[in-house]
Amino acid sequence: MLEDIKFDEKEEFEQNDYITRPFSPKDIKVTNSIVLLPSIINRLNFGEIDLSPDFQRNSDLWNKTKMSRLIESILLKLPLPIFYFDVSDPDKWLIVDGLQRLSTIKRFFVDKKLKLSNLEFLTHLDGKSYDDLDRSLKRTIDDTELITYQIEAQTPKEVRYSIFHRINTGGMTLNAQEIRQALNQKGSSVDFLKEICENDKFINIVGVSPKRMLDRELALRFIAFKLTSYKDFSSTKMGAFLDDAMEKLDSIEDKEELQELKIDLLETLVFTVQILGENHRFSRAIASEKLTKTLNRSLFDVITICFSNLKEKEKLLKNKSIFLDKLKEMLLDEKGVFYKAITEGTSDRTSVENRFIEMDKLISEVINEKN
Repeated sequence: MLEDIKFDEKEEFEQNDYITRPFSPKDIKVTNSIVLLPSIINRLNFGEIDLSPDFQRNSDLWNKTKMSRLIESILLKLPLPIFYFDVSDPDKWLIVDGLQRLSTIKRFFVDKKLKLSNLEFLTHLDGKSYDDLDRSLKRTIDDTELITYQIEAQTPKEVRYSIFHRINTGGMTLNAQEIRQALNQKGSSVDFLKEICENDKFINIVGVSPKRMLDRELALRFIAFKLTSYKDFSSTKMGAFLDDAMEKLDSIEDKEELQELKIDLLETLVFTVQILGENHRFSRAIASEKLTKTLNRSLFDVITICFSNLKEKEKLLKNKSIFLDKLKEMLLDEKGVFYKAITEGTSDRTSVENRFIEMDKLISEVINEKN
């Protein structure tokens, strides 16, 4: 079983700073709307609110008591917390905040699989399902109003990224890749990344848990730098660069092009094992067992891209011991350009360019080494 993903603590994590391009505040439209509970129930019944999207946290984190107490609150006419939706697609609302509450509502009113238990006030309803409620209680349900905030379609996508991050208040907030998955449901990118990450080669070589979609982020990093060279990296933040890559991936209609990207990544991963050895995990432990064995995302993107772009792989294989010795020196030199580029300000343009330039230079030296 794969362990929960751990990243190199020395490496700086991607910033959730999504708004990188100018926009007019007039373009933002988030409406406050009162919605009757039966309307939400109908949407859930017809699958018009997706409670099991690929980007979301688990929808079944609440225990039976907590679910029952939510239904009790409805029956007692107590106000529920605000629900946040992205309604840019009227046929498929995205839940930004309120997943556990909506899942409970669906389980009780639509699936009818929840029997109430351990109620605090309406103890006479313990053991009851929705169908067991009398008409007066069902009328209370019919009259229940929910306060919702709805993000409208005209709101710029980069602003919606920021809104998702700012108002997501669950026990486990969405990370950057989960938000990308949320806002790119119409194209093929979500399924394509999933397909790559479920491949045995990716699983065995990268060795990360699929929890929190961080395996998808790694695959996306490779694709991002294949679609846009590091030389053209103009984003001030890696987050915006990956956001753009997700949309570019969505726009690719040629299945052969997608297949080529997938094969390229998987074959490159196999090549990394040939050069770096088994279980290298793109960690600084490649240089020394004393260093962290956790995955360094900057190492992942620079190694996979530079290996992928290499035309003379057999020469690097022939001189792999020389390559490893020189790479180890770079990974141990804390004052060196390469070390800083994979541990400090790793999402900045300068760091991105420096690590690719240094890796390309290293590979060039090695394949031209005269034995």
